[in-house]
Amino acid sequence: MNSIVKGLEGLEVDDTAICLVEGTAGQLSYRGQPIAALVKRPFVEVVSLVVADTTAGLADELRAAGALTEHEVRLLGEAAASGAHPMQILAGLTLLLGGGPGFERFGDAAAGFRVAAKLPALIAGLLRLRAGKPMIDYPIDVLDYNTRFLIQAGTADPSEHLCEAFNVTQILQIEHGFNAGTFTARVIASTLADVQNSLAGGFAALHGPLHGGADQAALAMADEVGDPAAAADFVDHCLAEGRKIMGMGHREYKVLDPRARFVKELAAELSRESPLQATFQILEAIEARFRTRMLENGKSLYANLEFYKGVVYRAAGLPPDFFTTAFAMARVFGYLAHFMESRVDNRLIRPAARYVGVMP
Repeated sequence: MNSIVKGLEGLEVDDTAICLVEGTAGQLSYRGQPIAALVKRPFVEVVSLVVADTTAGLADELRAAGALTEHEVRLLGEAAASGAHPMQILAGLTLLLGGGPGFERFGDAAAGFRVAAKLPALIAGLLRLRAGKPMIDYPIDVLDYNTRFLIQAGTADPSEHLCEAFNVTQILQIEHGFNAGTFTARVIASTLADVQNSLAGGFAALHGPLHGGADQAALAMADEVGDPAAAADFVDHCLAEGRKIMGMGHREYKVLDPRARFVKELAAELSRESPLQATFQILEAIEARFRTRMLENGKSLYANLEFYKGVVYRAAGLPPDFFTTAFAMARVFGYLAHFMESRVDNRLIRPAARYVGVMP
């Protein structure tokens, strides 16, 4: 009898040319290019690489298609008033977006690119409405995808340093293999459902605290601790009680998550001599104590991408419940790449289950 692999860990279920995660070596690359080189490039240039777009001008196309229609603004207003979590609203409205012209060269994925173009305006608009503030007009003259988001979210004149830090963070999140959200998107794509369904399913999976929500949980934990001097006792108490410390360790990486190094450096720089410095120092103290305790047990665990990412997002002015929506704004392009790749040689994903119930 074959053994069950819970969570499909280590099982190869399909081929991909998009992303290589080398967990034992602590390496990550998009289409053969290492992440250390990609973080130095413009965001949409990396997006073009990931989605295998050889046509120049994707940044201009995303900008031209990025404004919400009057109908979409009304939908957003109704959703904002519902009280639902921003990720639930994002997943729901994704099913209603994607109409209009543009991106036809992407075939069945064209509507998904139209959704992706609108995400900065959609998420920033929701953030403003939830704060009881008016939406900010679409900055059509701003070419950069992420800078448009920061402006519409309320950062009137984002600094070059903040824009760079935000762009690097988003580049690190575009793609990461067959993670839970991406695999969900590919399962839905395998049914030949429309691309909006695939994106919405990926976003729904990303909402989970064991997947995309760990950044919010890690920052909430830092706020709970309140002082770097209290971090060691906090970690010891969590370990004694069996409480999970969010953002520590990673399912794929047996060494340092290569993305985490960049995010930690960005968080340190953005928080220096600011009110966020204490938050960063608390996280750093939690990580140090956790690593010490794990090493005592013969385990080497590091902070992952999510652990310090909340500091970058808080520096950008995002409330914690919007952190995962910003993640989705980057990962949407990874989902689109996988949607298109799955269409090349599609087969319905339909695994078997071992029956352990009462026999008839």
